[in-house]
Amino acid sequence: MVDVLFLCTGNICRSAYAERRARQLFPGSAIASAGTHAMRGWGVDENLAEVLIERGGTADGFSARQLTEPIARESRLILCATREHRAFVLDAWPDLADRTFVMRAYAQDLGTAPRSPLWSALPPADGRPALTRRDDIADPYRLGSPEAVRTADEIDEVLRAVEQARG
Repeated sequence: MVDVLFLCTGNICRSAYAERRARQLFPGSAIASAGTHAMRGWGVDENLAEVLIERGGTADGFSARQLTEPIARESRLILCATREHRAFVLDAWPDLADRTFVMRAYAQDLGTAPRSPLWSALPPADGRPALTRRDDIADPYRLGSPEAVRTADEIDEVLRAVEQARG
């Protein structure tokens, strides 16, 4: 079983950075990533790899992979970069709704929930407003270093929320 699976489109930017950064911050946790339309076999995007290295992580040995049913089902929690990625999972496997979330919304819900174990999935918050584009982490692919830094900062905010929820 994988504790958390990060999901984006190509599995070379957002989910790749999130996987490697989470592995750095939460050693001992089973962390993985995949893409809905993966650039199979590619490494971490150059700009995000630079940010990752600057923050003490490593992109060495990373290889993008496609999301498959076995990968999704073996994951206790699936954290998606956008609403579209979550919809992709739920269209294919609707029974995974209780463990598939948009990263930023998940982090916000963690901030209002009682302390919980690392990566424990939360049920959707009652009365939570519908997700909007502001809940998504934009794709920095081919947009240069400033966008890569912005994306990395947003993902690090999610990971800090998880760390705080751990207690």
